Amino acid sequence: MSGAKEQSSDEACQHAPESAGRLRLIDREELLAALDRAAAGKVAVVTAPAGSGKSTLLRAWAERRGRAHGLAMVQVQRDKQDAQLFWLALLNSVRRLSDDPADAAPQAASPDMHGAAMAGAMVDRILAELACRTGRIDLVIDDVHELDSPETFVELTRLLANLPQDVHAILATRRDLPLRLHHLRLTGELAELREADLRFTLDETRALLGVAGIGLSDAAVTRLYERTEGWAAGLRLAVISLTGHPDPERFVAEFTGNNRTVAEYLLAEMLDRRPEHVQNLLLRTSILERVSGELADLLTGGTGSERILLELEDANAFVVSLDPNRTWFRYHHLFADLLRLELRRLLPDDVRELHRRAAAWSPAPRVWPRCGPRRAPAAPPASRPSRAAPSRGPAAWIPAIRRLQPGTEA
Repeated sequence: MSGAKEQSSDEACQHAPESAGRLRLIDREELLAALDRAAAGKVAVVTAPAGSGKSTLLRAWAERRGRAHGLAMVQVQRDKQDAQLFWLALLNSVRRLSDDPADAAPQAASPDMHGAAMAGAMVDRILAELACRTGRIDLVIDDVHELDSPETFVELTRLLANLPQDVHAILATRRDLPLRLHHLRLTGELAELREADLRFTLDETRALLGVAGIGLSDAAVTRLYERTEGWAAGLRLAVISLTGHPDPERFVAEFTGNNRTVAEYLLAEMLDRRPEHVQNLLLRTSILERVSGELADLLTGGTGSERILLELEDANAFVVSLDPNRTWFRYHHLFADLLRLELRRLLPDDVRELHRRAAAWSPAPRVWPRCGPRRAPAAPPASRPSRAAPSRGPAAWIPAIRRLQPGTEA
């Protein structure tokens, strides 16, 4: 048995307390109400990018519900995806709901437990423990995307599909999970909250700044909201930097993904975790306001870029499709800022050639309207991204390219 399996299950899945006790900067009542509605069904799944406030939402929701219902809550820890430890953590979290100390005693890992048979046996035990409880029980699993075993997802699907009547499950993840829950969806027992649901609104952005004691003009608040696109981590990092800043209006005017604290977060959570060929694509296409697979292939010199862009969007990796057919994409504003900074830092000698290729690129004639290319506004940072098909020809990329082209004017 590997060293990881000899560790306690708490090291793989951190048990969250029934009341997290953390100070919430603002009460997001509409979001909490949305999770309440989702949790009324059998299974609720919260899917959004890193830093969207998923864990904060779960803690606030659990705290608000208090002890009115049983709560079994675990958080899968990064780089400790051992299946046995995950199932043990979940089992022990359920066992702690018992009033009998003997029944609540934690179970330890066993060297004889491994593979699909182990997972199946653990799910059977968890279902049996849940069946013995009375009253409503909420089973909350955070950071489910950290699990990587196909067998684990097969058994997790079985667990969710066979929960006792008064047991409800809430899962949080950065990406769509390989769970086969279509029958729950058909019966209305599966609810989902997505990235658009977790974004801060303009009013919430204003409230967040207010409780932090930061005074900004309406124009500056709007600017900050538009730059962050309502991304919780971006707003929180901006508030931290704004606290005590001698010139908050100027800070907001100059706020981009190049801000040190934002860049560190985006590097760690969004860029460094990607394979090298994906990082290469992101960096080389960052000079564009919007990109297609064909154009990305041109700039990278490779093939398969459209598949990568689709996978990045599915993974909630700050890549957003702009048309119903998902052929055109853009990057989150702050992420694009960070990518351009990294491009200049890592590939300075390639920047001019990338500009040349992009400016010379010509798409299939049928893509563009007969009236020719025109300048279109950037996609709005509204509560939901624009899905309008792009109607921009080759010249439309020139302004974005010129902004980075050394020795040229915008």
